[in-house]
Amino acid sequence: MRTIALLAWKDLVIEARTRELMSSMSLVAFLTVVILGLAAQASPRGAGAMTPAILWVTVAFGATLGLARSHAIEQERQALQGVLLAPVGRGEVFLAKCLANAVLVAALQAVVVLATAVFVDPLAGRHAGAMAVPLVLGAVGFAAVGTLLGAMTAATRLREVLLPIVLLPVVLPVILVSLAAVARALDGAPFGALAGPLKLLAAYDLLFVVLGTWLFEYVVAE
Repeated sequence: MRTIALLAWKDLVIEARTRELMSSMSLVAFLTVVILGLAAQASPRGAGAMTPAILWVTVAFGATLGLARSHAIEQERQALQGVLLAPVGRGEVFLAKCLANAVLVAALQAVVVLATAVFVDPLAGRHAGAMAVPLVLGAVGFAAVGTLLGAMTAATRLREVLLPIVLLPVVLPVILVSLAAVARALDGAPFGALAGPLKLLAAYDLLFVVLGTWLFEYVVAE
């Protein structure tokens, strides 16, 4: 566990110093929220009804770009190969990268919720606490799939184009379940009403994390 935490901390410290991923992800997400918010305002009740979809469309778009760029940087600098030479299990490397990516996706979600509350629907800010759990669980599943598939596509010439094509269909169940829970939270439903979607999200997360830990060794094998 300590090894996983140290490897994840290393990735987060590098990102904190360079701010290469979060700055680009946040800017893309901000512009996407503004554009979708303006489109939703065309309908009198459009903004409120579309808020959950706007949240997850923006997060999925920004996070996919961020994950693709993250793996491209590692491929260019041979960073992953250096980590794999260390006396560390491949499963631990996957879990560390999944943890670091989940933190980045969750941070992006916070930016998106804030922008949505300002430009689309103030209810997103008022119910931010209730939305936090389904969003974070969604971030874990998204990061687990993105970490595995990103490593698979990193060596290809079209990695930044190929990753969204293979990632979004696989992670679609996580997005839909999280979106349903977010919609209930925005409607003011009690936390108990979110139990069903949250359990399903947790099951998806566990499945993807376990599969990723098992398959990562074969994905990065020469």
